[in-house]
Amino acid sequence: MKSTLQIADIPITLETDLKWSHRKLNTFKLRSTGEEMKLTYRLDKEIQVPKELIVFDDSIRWVPYTRDAEKTELYLFNRMTDSLSYRMTADRDWSQVDISYTPEEKKPAASFLSTLGEIAFRNRILRHNGLVIHGAAIEYEGRGLIFSGPSGMGKTTQANLWRKYKGAVMINHDRPAIRVIQGVPRVYGTLWNGASRKCTNKTADLSAIVLLEQSKENDIMKLAGEETLKKLMPRSFLPYNNEQDMKLALKNLEEIIAVTPVFLLRCRPDREAVELLYQCMK
Repeated sequence: MKSTLQIADIPITLETDLKWSHRKLNTFKLRSTGEEMKLTYRLDKEIQVPKELIVFDDSIRWVPYTRDAEKTELYLFNRMTDSLSYRMTADRDWSQVDISYTPEEKKPAASFLSTLGEIAFRNRILRHNGLVIHGAAIEYEGRGLIFSGPSGMGKTTQANLWRKYKGAVMINHDRPAIRVIQGVPRVYGTLWNGASRKCTNKTADLSAIVLLEQSKENDIMKLAGEETLKKLMPRSFLPYNNEQDMKLALKNLEEIIAVTPVFLLRCRPDREAVELLYQCMK
C-alpha cells in the first residue's frame, strides 16, 4: 500500500506491505502528490540487534549517537516479554525512515499510530522550524490556544471548558505540533492524540501557550525570558538521544517563545478561569 499523508503541512509518503484502513490515516490523507518525507514499513524476519544500545525506557533502545553517523537507529521491544518487535532507521535529517517489524508482532500497524510514527514525525518537524508539545490545543475565533502542563494538571479540562463556554473547537487532545512560518507561529492537529480515538486535521495561528497549575484561586501571569524556556522544555518532546538535533529543537523552541505569548494560569476547573484567560487574549 502506498499513500501520502500531510501532517502540519509536511507531505509524508507511506509505503507498507500492510493493508491499512484506519480513520485516523484517512483524516490526514493528501490527494495531490508530493513527498517531503518518505516512510517505509515492512516485515523483516532477520533483524540483527547491535550489542550496544542506550535504554531510554523499558521498551525503546537507541544505538549510541556519534557525530559522524550516517543514520539514526532504534529498536522497540515488547514490554511484557522483552522480545524485539521493531527496528527503525532514519537518515540524518529524518527525510527517509525505514521501519521493520518481526513476524511475532501481532498488530504491526498499531506502532505507527502510536510510538514509532510519532517519533519519526517529531524528529522530521524539527527541520521545519517546529516541534511537538504535550498539551491540548483548541481553536477559538480563528486563533489557536495550547494548554500544557504535567499529566493530570487539567489540560483537557480547560480545553473542554473553552468548548463549553466559548464554542471553541478541539485541534488536538494531547500532541499538537507547532511551526513558525515566516515569523508566524501556527498550531496543528496531528495523527497522535493520546487516548482519544478521534483526531482532527485542523490548524490555526497560535495566539498563546498556557501553562497550567491547579490552585484554589484563579490567577494568571505572563512569563518571559529563561523562565519560559525552563517551563516549556519538560512539556516539549525533545531528542535527548542526539546532541545536534537537541540544539535544533531548542532553537525552534526559542523561536516559538519569541513570537508566542506564554502564560502561567493557576486555576480551578471553572468558568472564571476561562474568562480570566479570555480577558488576557483580547
